[in-house]
Amino acid sequence: MAGFNILTVSQINSYLKSYIDENKKLSGIYIKGEITDFKTNFYSGHFYFSLKDESSEIRCVMFKSYSERIRFMPKDGMAVIVRCDLSVYQKSCSCQLYVYDIQPDGLGAKHLAFEQLKEKLEKEGLFDPSLKKNLPRYPEKIGVITSATGAAVQDIINVLTRRWPVAKIVLTPVSVQGEDSPKQLLAAVKKQDSEIKPDVIIIGRGGGSSEDLSAFNDEELARAIFSCKTPVISAVGHETDFSICDFVADMRAPTPSAAAELSSPDINSLRQTIDDNLEWMKDYIQRKCDDYADVLDRFTSVKFERFTDKIISPRLENTEKLKKELVLSYKNLLGNKQNSFIPELSKLDSNNPAKILKKSVCRIELDGKPVVLSNNLSVNDEIDIYFSDGNIKATVTDKKEGGISI
Repeated sequence: MAGFNILTVSQINSYLKSYIDENKKLSGIYIKGEITDFKTNFYSGHFYFSLKDESSEIRCVMFKSYSERIRFMPKDGMAVIVRCDLSVYQKSCSCQLYVYDIQPDGLGAKHLAFEQLKEKLEKEGLFDPSLKKNLPRYPEKIGVITSATGAAVQDIINVLTRRWPVAKIVLTPVSVQGEDSPKQLLAAVKKQDSEIKPDVIIIGRGGGSSEDLSAFNDEELARAIFSCKTPVISAVGHETDFSICDFVADMRAPTPSAAAELSSPDINSLRQTIDDNLEWMKDYIQRKCDDYADVLDRFTSVKFERFTDKIISPRLENTEKLKKELVLSYKNLLGNKQNSFIPELSKLDSNNPAKILKKSVCRIELDGKPVVLSNNLSVNDEIDIYFSDGNIKATVTDKKEGGISI
């Protein structure tokens, strides 16, 4: 094949790729179409899909560095506008689009992201009414998460001071809009629930554009509110504004002022209720006293006297009978004891020393001490001798051996 310039397949594919890549008209272009065959790689984070219209289709790839920036999740059938570069995949010589931005066609990306997240959380049960916690009737501590400088915090404080001044207000100030706002809101919710531990938490801000309120559509924030042990009231924007926080919170308030009212009772109304109850109780007690007075009057009538004759008199007679039986029982008991003591008393009387002295027995003392043996005396000792009828003094003149024989 002399004279012919023979090329390889790789050379052709490389030429085509270079030609298209160098064509500035095919770089940074916008293409609209319908997504089909959408896939995402779990490990790499890349998106793979095709765009099609009524008669044609082209493959697309969106690398992780771009895919993680979009605010919604693409899916089949979605009409979109992509910003991309056209290039050639050299290995198979197939044209494809390298996408670095996707926008819904006819619907804002943030609104679409909002709807997708709302649908996702609702399917997971985070909006389930049966899981909503009840608000406390008489909170002692109320947590507030909002900007320290906005009108919302002043509205909340004014309402609570007027309605329920006994409650302590604990503010955790945050930025309510901007790139760092979702992180601050998330940290504030966790701090209020785990450290400050109020009876109820109010989270919110005043009105603004949908962009201003977007921090309250954060998925992590929504899950943190759902996991709170403390009841949460969401008050984001005006009455016509809705956020993901509104759906996941235990109660939604149309405004921050309304949230303050929902979180607290009206102390003036409560005082009036207490006064009314006191009056009712006074009337009730007076009526009861009057009723009991009528009952007492009936019991003091003739019928009551007859009633007492029938009921009380027999019991009084029985009591008197029991009293007499008890006295008689004690008398018998004492008599038996007395009879048992008489023999013992006789024994004691027979051993009385005075009676023993009457039986020709005397007692001898020397210097006031009893003498029981003759060896204790000496000749010329002066002794006292006691008889049953008197005593004498004597002097020992003589001593002999021999005593009383036993």
